[in-house]
Amino acid sequence: MNKNRQPLFSVPLSKLEDFLQDSIYFRDARAYTRLPSLRFGETSNGEEELRVFNKFLMHHDYVIKKSSGERFAEITNDKNEIHRFGNVVPGAMTVSKIIIPLEILIPELEIHNVSIKFTNSSIYDEKTKDVFTFRFISSEYVQIEVNTFQSQKTIAKTNITGRINPAREKAAKIKEEDVNETKLNTVREYFDTLAIESEAYIQKEGYRDYTYPLSYIAALPSGEIVKQMEGDGGMLNILKLNFGNVKMIPITDEKGPEVKLERTRERTTFNKIITEIVNGLVTYYRGLAIVNPVAKFRNPVNSVISPVK
Repeated sequence: MNKNRQPLFSVPLSKLEDFLQDSIYFRDARAYTRLPSLRFGETSNGEEELRVFNKFLMHHDYVIKKSSGERFAEITNDKNEIHRFGNVVPGAMTVSKIIIPLEILIPELEIHNVSIKFTNSSIYDEKTKDVFTFRFISSEYVQIEVNTFQSQKTIAKTNITGRINPAREKAAKIKEEDVNETKLNTVREYFDTLAIESEAYIQKEGYRDYTYPLSYIAALPSGEIVKQMEGDGGMLNILKLNFGNVKMIPITDEKGPEVKLERTRERTTFNKIITEIVNGLVTYYRGLAIVNPVAKFRNPVNSVISPVK
């Protein structure tokens, strides 16, 4: 694969500065061989970039403050009090932190499927590490495995599949006057809670992208599950989302994207919930959530509460 040694894609290194409090770095097991997977280069504008030729690792280190988690829960309409009065980071925030670097650093990546399995709860104010392993099925298709760690525990395991398509137009060209300012401000606040500059997503090469990030969309089902199951859900165990051809939802509608849920028959072990992301009459994305109704979290004052993570 990639025998002509043309880069599969390039990462603009200036974008790393938009992760305001995080550390992102890259590892190449072939760095000292004749054919390394990563090489430094310059764009036609003289800006530094990292050129990708083969499989590599990316590490993302961050800390989530409780105030940020509380605000994130408000923005994503997650009423679970464990994120406000307890010390548990919203699972949706963990999902966002995994997807956002891909959207910002590799804008030509079409994310087709995301599957995340939570194995432990993550807590506020502790260092968290996401380790991304990029493997290329072909020069176009990529499989990304992400392991999330905190305090030497595995928090989540994620599998992402997608396609590198440099020619793709990710977003419809939306006129600025058509943008719903209230919803755009919500998206900006969403980025703020994650300590990431929103312009890093909005300002694309040659145009401004006024569509909802997939990382934001992926954060919505958890709060809706809490709402519809009235806090009697348990722990969000698995979340799968199919983004298909990555048609993006424009930030123009007053109502914005909504989550529709359909629960299969209620069980005492795991509940299987079908999710759909809709905007008006159009269904954009589909997914699946599996919730463990008997899982419990213990908060710092030793009281046990058991809503959806």
